[in-house]
Amino acid sequence: MARAFPAVRLEVHVSMNLDLPAMIAADELDRAVVISLPRSETGTVLRRTRLAWVAAENSEITPGASLPLAFFPAPCIYRQAGVVELDRTALEWHVVFTSPSQQGLRAAVLGGLAVTVLTRDDLEPGMKIVDGQYGLPPLPSADFSLIWSGSGKTQAACEFGQLILEMPEPPPLPFTLGRSEARATSL
Repeated sequence: MARAFPAVRLEVHVSMNLDLPAMIAADELDRAVVISLPRSETGTVLRRTRLAWVAAENSEITPGASLPLAFFPAPCIYRQAGVVELDRTALEWHVVFTSPSQQGLRAAVLGGLAVTVLTRDDLEPGMKIVDGQYGLPPLPSADFSLIWSGSGKTQAACEFGQLILEMPEPPPLPFTLGRSEARATSL
């Protein structure tokens, strides 16, 4: 991109997902890759993923007790999807950990402090999927989509968007996902 458009300065923003569409609407960004519930964003779907309830492999959750949860701060699609589905159940739950960092959430989960919502692609060794356990409701799928602003149709912005569209799928993670667990496999 820098070779093709040397006069263009590329600026990257990493933000809570629900902030990015607002930045696009305000013409603060030309392009954004966002994760959203299916068909809730206009744009081009890059790939679909599944959201999952995730806990530590060695987690000890007391049946019938209020379920401890860890979330990104609002606004966040993971938090939104989890809370919407939890509110449809009689399950008692509470937030024990909030972090703007995925590494912070992973640390809370791996430490056995809480259950969280992640994509199945975000699991790492020591984590397991607990969908359907502890009374947890099913979660929806989510789409990664490329969206753009109305004024972001410059040649450079269009070329950058095309580069994103042509990116290969990420390689599969070194996990075998079973019905309710993730196990590391050798590379």
